[in-house]
Amino acid sequence: MYPCLYVDEDSFSPSYFISIDDPILPTSLLRLVAKAYVPEGFKNKEDPFISPMLASDELLEKVPPIRIVAGDMDPLHDDTWRLLSKLR
Repeated sequence: MYPCLYVDEDSFSPSYFISIDDPILPTSLLRLVAKAYVPEGFKNKEDPFISPMLASDELLEKVPPIRIVAGDMDPLHDDTWRLLSKLR
């Protein structure tokens, strides 16, 4: 349910602070998962297939319709709203 739309273990948004003490998905786990998700040698800060927020408008026009679900306590909801803005 928590889509990682911009994979950068060093990047934080205000909604990340929600998870600092979260017992299920703490910030430390978010960072660990982001690091484990990106294979060695990949440029996650440049590749739209790893970080969908980096996708060009041309690429986004080719994807099927997208349903976005976000909770107000989702530590990644800032990225979700950014993607929504980009899709519009």
